Amino acid sequence: MNSKSDSSLQLKHRSSSYQRLKAKLKRNPSSFQAINKEAWPRPETPKEVLLHALKGGARAFLLAFGVRGGVILCLSLLRVMRKGGKIGHLISTSFKNETALRFGAMFGTFAFLWKLVNNGMRIQRDKDDRLNGLVAGAVAGLAILCERQERRVDIAQQLDILYFKNGDALLFALACGQILYSYTMQPHTLDPGYYKFMVATARVPGNLLRLSAKNVRGFPITPEETLKAISIHRPTPHAIAIASTISAHPVCTPCEALHPWIDGCSSTAVERFVKVCKSMFPVYGTLHFVPMLLLRNKHLRKDPQGMLKRTALATIKSCAMMGVFVTLYQMQVCTHRNLVKAGLVRTNSKYLYGIFGFVCSFVAIFLEEKKRRGELAMYCLPIALKSAYQIAYQRKWIIHIKHFEVLMTSVAMAVIMVRVCAFVNPR
Repeated sequence: MNSKSDSSLQLKHRSSSYQRLKAKLKRNPSSFQAINKEAWPRPETPKEVLLHALKGGARAFLLAFGVRGGVILCLSLLRVMRKGGKIGHLISTSFKNETALRFGAMFGTFAFLWKLVNNGMRIQRDKDDRLNGLVAGAVAGLAILCERQERRVDIAQQLDILYFKNGDALLFALACGQILYSYTMQPHTLDPGYYKFMVATARVPGNLLRLSAKNVRGFPITPEETLKAISIHRPTPHAIAIASTISAHPVCTPCEALHPWIDGCSSTAVERFVKVCKSMFPVYGTLHFVPMLLLRNKHLRKDPQGMLKRTALATIKSCAMMGVFVTLYQMQVCTHRNLVKAGLVRTNSKYLYGIFGFVCSFVAIFLEEKKRRGELAMYCLPIALKSAYQIAYQRKWIIHIKHFEVLMTSVAMAVIMVRVCAFVNPR
């Protein structure tokens, strides 16, 4: 037992929260007994089961609704501070937001169905085992119907990879490779709001991306077309001179057609890193601080200085990660173009842009904390899979299955809740 404990302690910093919980329960059998199921509230009549489920559902709704509404409020405040506008009804509109209501309803419905079915089966079968968790999790997965249809696929895919134990950085990189391929070559397969966010963050204007994609696909471009594309972006005299002499079928569009407002790729990299970090600081500050205030207020009251310090550090790491991500991607694209200019490379495959995305994301993700890497992989993978699915569907490689996302959610929740029951009652 001591050797197992030492091994668990050595691997603690590299394990997921799921693995840490498992190691803790194995390491401390006495503490496991202290939280045994007999010590928990156990409704024993149908009326008690219904009341217990209603209370749990209401609590889950309020917590999820508060977190989502709080994030929307903070982001709205930042938008008003930057662009101006009225703030009189900001609080009411943030918490009356349909997104927040649906998010809270999904969690509330899940908690209600889970508690109702799990406890109901326990009473009916007079047995508390994994079968209860399997059935209750599958039924509770129907809570996904509270979300908009376009959001269900993303949530279902996130739940299906929740227990991906290893390779979170690799998974994130693979997902980003697909996303950045779509960003440059197939933007219509990305959500319009997400694509707009990518363009604003990467700071390469959409019309210049379309010009590059047109060239990659073999269509001719003209000097007039290139000049018109860069003219609205404060081009330098050097960029204008390069654009005015471009051929109809260059190997690739020059760097001057990607960052026409700055001469020099090194200067572009510095500008890109600084501006990305600056623009992302309010966003990541909100995403880190709001959950701390709403979900970890007990820890905050107990150790306010430590919690604030850790959250501020996490915000800085996230901003640095995004800055490195965007800068490395831009540097790879510029390096490729400089190699073409020097005559060392003669191709410009569309798949290069996905490979560049894989490389920059795999390097940048290690600036984040270990626990955040899995979260980012969970966030990016559904976007990548949805894009890949649309590309495959438009090429007629696959067929559409109606309400498949609901089935995915129910299966994922059944598996997850069986694992939860295995921890609570491992017999």
